[in-house]
Amino acid sequence: MGSRRQRARKGASELTKDNLLGYIRGQPEHTAGFSQILADFDASPTDRKQIRDILDQLVRDGVLSRHKGHRYRTERAVAAHTGRIHLHRDGYAFVTPDSLIRGIAGDVFIPPHAVGTAMDQDRVSFAVISQKNAEGRVLDVVERARSRVVGQLRFDGRTWFLSPADEKLPDRILVTGNVSEHKDKLVEVELTRFGSDDRWPAGEIVSVIGFIDDPDVETLVIMKKYGLDTSFPPEVEEDARRLEAGFSERDFEGRTDFRPRPTLTIDPATARDFDDAVDAEALPDGGFRVGVHIADVAHFVRRGEPADLEARRRGCSVYFPDRVVPMLPERLSNEMCSLNAGTDRLATSVILDIDRTGRITGSTFHESVIRSRERMNYETVQRILDGDGPTRTRYDAIVGEIETLASAARLLQARRLERGTIDFDLPEPELTYDEEGVFVGIAKSERFFSHRLIETFMIAANEAAARHLDAKAPASIFRIHEPPDPERVEELSETLAAFGLRFRPPEPTPRAFQDFLNSIEGRPDTQMISYLVLRSFRQAVYATHNRGHFGLASRVYTHFTSPIRRYPDLVVHRLLKAWLGKGPSGYTPGELESVAVESSQRERIADQAERDLLEWKRMILLEEHLGDTMDAIVIHLSARGMRIELVKYFIEGFVTVDDLADDFYDFNPRRRALVGRHTRRAYQLGQKVRVRVARIDKLLGRAYFLPV
Repeated sequence: MGSRRQRARKGASELTKDNLLGYIRGQPEHTAGFSQILADFDASPTDRKQIRDILDQLVRDGVLSRHKGHRYRTERAVAAHTGRIHLHRDGYAFVTPDSLIRGIAGDVFIPPHAVGTAMDQDRVSFAVISQKNAEGRVLDVVERARSRVVGQLRFDGRTWFLSPADEKLPDRILVTGNVSEHKDKLVEVELTRFGSDDRWPAGEIVSVIGFIDDPDVETLVIMKKYGLDTSFPPEVEEDARRLEAGFSERDFEGRTDFRPRPTLTIDPATARDFDDAVDAEALPDGGFRVGVHIADVAHFVRRGEPADLEARRRGCSVYFPDRVVPMLPERLSNEMCSLNAGTDRLATSVILDIDRTGRITGSTFHESVIRSRERMNYETVQRILDGDGPTRTRYDAIVGEIETLASAARLLQARRLERGTIDFDLPEPELTYDEEGVFVGIAKSERFFSHRLIETFMIAANEAAARHLDAKAPASIFRIHEPPDPERVEELSETLAAFGLRFRPPEPTPRAFQDFLNSIEGRPDTQMISYLVLRSFRQAVYATHNRGHFGLASRVYTHFTSPIRRYPDLVVHRLLKAWLGKGPSGYTPGELESVAVESSQRERIADQAERDLLEWKRMILLEEHLGDTMDAIVIHLSARGMRIELVKYFIEGFVTVDDLADDFYDFNPRRRALVGRHTRRAYQLGQKVRVRVARIDKLLGRAYFLPV
């Protein structure tokens, strides 16, 4: 026994899950008694409690089972799946599986104790421990999502550490080397050690970004945080440079010539790449024939070549106010593929026949060549539609075309609303800058009918592409939006009740949501309530199985209209070309599934990066109001506290339970409320509160408030 004990004996600092689990797995029948473990580890009284706690944790994780006589046995091998993990700041996580799991429709929930050492966005192997609840536990980290982390360098009196700019990561990352000259600066750290149950991760500084109040530092931090790079690898740039600068008639052979059609591009005034153009013709029976022409990116970006592989890795373009992180090199996105006005360009076109009721009676797809007559922006088109004399005079040659487009769009839009499409029409926040490029504020972007005009045609084209591929192609990529989770609908109903509103539909259909939104029009809090409704929805994703699009009330939907800035659109173009007999798509169902999963993940990252920048800018504005008192509404509750939203500024913030100084508050999940132990005072969803701006954390994009 002495020699075995000597071999097994571990110091107190090495009493970890891995050591204990490895020890039990090494025993006969993978079983060990508690007394045996204590003896073989030569455990002190302090070690005894630590070992007991670790064993209990392993039992809760489902890795060990406890049997009579205080014996522990490793569970039999469980079916392992792989997927991408998304951590929440409260410790729990969801894993998006790499492939479908029988009996589970979407992501798998991972409780905090079962996350292990995984970090946000890692690829992990995991086991499903509850099919009914779609709950699992992480078995191992398959692939780390990042080797670098950005944050602020701090010193606690003994240790230098990085405080990450992402609250989903560990609270601190130890920093080695002589780094005192960079105290309080924002830096990027290369990880040299990942964390475990008993030690922090560690790393070395590889770049210094600047101080937190330096101009434009926020954009640089967010780009590094999400691994976004405006430059491309040399082989990708070389791939793009090999393309010839112009086109000849030989390039147009076998294509439908749509150059005689009165085609226009209508985009934001700041747009630099144009991947869609439209035209419309009024028919004698009161209907329309509409052309939607999309840049033929698939002609230039061939599958498996460097530009294609890099586009797939990026997934989509990311848009910041002062720059774009493009999916494709500028040579492709702004030159060869872009449907620039007055030049011949290659396109994939869909021609839609619309009857006088707005019903699409037919659609055909073509490899085409087009020439846009004019590059228009939304503001100018709206002035034409509003009857602005000088603008109509300037664009006299295309006024009739724009009015025809508007008439066709109104027919399609009315038909969509009739079938139950949910129309939020919420203004987007827009960062504003002065003439010198200095950030000065956040305004609500204006939404014109001209925006709806293009949006309506793009939706119609996407639906047409989805219908054709669903009927003809052996496999495809769809854009799916599943109905909201019943629990979220129930929570929404309770929140709306606090506003004196009733929303309890027998079935949560798109029509039910739209009817409710129609019923609140004209209220001063319409926008706030609309945002609360929107938050109850699931996120739309890419998938190879068609489950329809709830928000659009569409039976089948895909993305086809933006191949310059979204990779799934490029893949859909290749699938359409294969269906048109213009070459093989080369995709197996498994490959399409991988593209769908990857693209959904990259879209999440892009959306989060854009939101993070907006939140940082909001914190800059709110910093001027430190100490001020404002009205707010409770929009989320948890055991940690409550998330509130300022009524005037639409800025979210947090009130921790520790800051509720009048009592000790516990979270009651059944009431969805924070309830005081002694006073029984409750904070509930939708409740209006008065708060004081207490603290701003620009690095995490969070504001903290104190109740008044």
